[in-house]
Amino acid sequence: MESKTYQIRYNTNSTDDSNRWRLIDDGKEILVSNIVINSQTYTTKDYIEGVGDKWHVTCKGELTIKDNVAYIDFKKDNIIARHLAKTITWRIVGTIDTMILSSLITGSIKIGLAIGGTEVITKMVLYFLHERAWYKWGKLGR
Repeated sequence: MESKTYQIRYNTNSTDDSNRWRLIDDGKEILVSNIVINSQTYTTKDYIEGVGDKWHVTCKGELTIKDNVAYIDFKKDNIIARHLAKTITWRIVGTIDTMILSSLITGSIKIGLAIGGTEVITKMVLYFLHERAWYKWGKLGR
C-alpha cells in the first residue's frame, strides 16, 4: 500500500447512512458510511455565502475499506526509516564530540580517533533500541 493524501467531506447529498462521507482520492470520490482516521489530520475552514462555515479535513496515510468503512492509517514503515536516519545522524554528531573530547583529554589525536571509532557502533545500536522503546512505551503527553 502507498501513503497518500485524502480529503474528507460530509456528503450533503447523502440518501442514507451508507454514503454519508465523501473521501476524495486523487480527484476520485468514494462514498462510505464512516471514516476511521489513525493518522495526523489537517483542518481548514472556509466561509461560503448562504452556507456559513464549512470545514475541510485532510489526512495522509494508507487507505483500506472494509464493510463500507474507510480506514486511513499512518504508514508505519516510515517510522523505522526515520528512527534509523535519526540514529545515524545523531551518532555522527556524538562521535565527533567524543573524538574531540578524547583527543583533548588524552593529548593524542590517535587515541581520540580510536575511542570515537570504537564507541560509534555500540552507541548507534543502543540509541536505535532506545528510540524504538520510547516509540512503543513512551506515552508521555499522549
